[in-house]
Formats: sequence, C-alpha cells, structure tokens
Amino acid sequence: MTEQLHKLVEQTIAQGVGARVFPLRWSDRRIWIKQAVPPKAKGWHRLQRLAATLTGVALLRPTVSPGGEKGLFNEAKALCRFKRAGILVPDLVAETDHWIATGDNGAILQTVIEDAVKAGDENRVAQLVGMAGLALASLHKAGFAHGAPLLRNMTIRDDEMIGFIDFEEDPQDLMPLPDAQARDVLLFLFSIQRGFKRRPDLLRSGWATYLDAAGSDAPQLPPLTHIVGIIRPIYILLSPFRRWLGTDAINAMLAYRTLRRSLRRDTPPIAARATD
Repeated sequence: MTEQLHKLVEQTIAQGVGARVFPLRWSDRRIWIKQAVPPKAKGWHRLQRLAATLTGVALLRPTVSPGGEKGLFNEAKALCRFKRAGILVPDLVAETDHWIATGDNGAILQTVIEDAVKAGDENRVAQLVGMAGLALASLHKAGFAHGAPLLRNMTIRDDEMIGFIDFEEDPQDLMPLPDAQARDVLLFLFSIQRGFKRRPDLLRSGWATYLDAAGSDAPQLPPLTHIVGIIRPIYILLSPFRRWLGTDAINAMLAYRTLRRSLRRDTPPIAARATD
C-alpha cells in the first residue's frame, strides 16, 4: 500500500463519507473502501447457538462477524483464499487495522435483476437468476462456502461473469463444509424470495439451476433435507397465522415451501420442480 492511498482514504473518512463502504478513484481504477464495525453479536445469537446445540444441527450455529480489526483480517484472508481458487472476488488492494481497500467486482446482481424486471425483459431476468444459481453451485463445487450469498452480495461484470463480495462471515470455521453450503442455499433462496416477492417462478428457477449444477448427490443436500424436516413443525404451526406474520417470516415460509416440495424423499428433485 502506498502512503498516498493511505492518506487519501484517511482524509476521505475524516471528511465524513456517511457510509461504511464507499468508492474511490485510485490509479485510474475504481476501488472500494470498507471500514471496520463494532462486533455484531447480539443476544439472539446466543439463543441461536443454544438451538444448534439442543438440536444437533450444525448449520444453525451463528456465524456473526467479530467486527473490528479481526473482522477486517478475516475478510481479507477470505478474499485471498477465494482468489487463489479462481473464484471471481475483488482483489485486495490494501489492508489496515481500520479499513481494507478492494478492487471493483462489477455491478450488484440484485440491482441488475431489478432493472431487468422493470424493463419487462423476462428472458434476461430468468437468465440472471439462473446464472446466480450456477455461480453458487460452482463455488460450492470448488470446496467453499460463502457465508451470505445473497443477491446483493453477488456481482456481474461486463463480460457476464458472476462474482461474489462481502465475506464478513466464515461458516467453515464453525461447521462442516456441507452444512455451511446448505446454509448458503437457504440464504440464497431467501434472498430471491425477499427481493422478488411476487415472482415464485424466480425462486424455483434459482433453486432448479443450482440443483442441476450441484448434482443430486451433492454432499450439502443431506443436511439441507434434514433442516427442512426439522423446520416442518414450525411451518405447520405458523401457517394459519400467515396474515399476521412479518414480511421476512412470510418470505422464509415461501422459500421453505419450495425447498420442501423439491426435497421430498418420495419425489425425485427434477419431477418435483416440474410439477410444483
């Protein structure tokens, strides 16, 4: 890191940028500065940890960022690890105790999909969602878990390559890889449902593309099937009260329903997707 970049970042922060993550121009390129934040652990994370212990379900373990210098260090380490594996992530430009600087990884995928929806370009919408599912499956096949593969944490470059950003959480340190990847799938599908509430076809499309690419024998499917079975009583209990539930709860239930129909033991995944 050059002294000039350090000075520029510190001056920009001192002026009050009003955002934790902000862009800068440096050496004829766009870079992003990400500042440290306080630890994000909350009281409900302790309850989540207790639930994981009582149920024996590893993927329920909380993966909250430690924040501060350690949080930045973990993200910088993850960027380097993914980059070495050939996964499209931002390059690490500079690292300090208070912020890191990364390269630009493309446009935010969720925004690009939203623009295509507004433009009425249904072919493009379906293509983008499918590309997202394929990219996540490829990341998993490479032996990694993202931690928070939401559509807003996925990017698309001008060459149509899908990438990933935001590696504050590292589930692989807290649970077996198949469980961490199953957790990725849940968060990915939830982000589709949350972002496009009236488009169940996009949720089904994203899941179908992921499953086709990952394969029906993927190691993350058994823990995914297991957690779907554990959640079922909660789903049944809450179903009569849907009209009084919050938006996130309703979206989670809808995403769960799609998963359950596809993962039913007595129905092959492809057939379930065709008749859902």
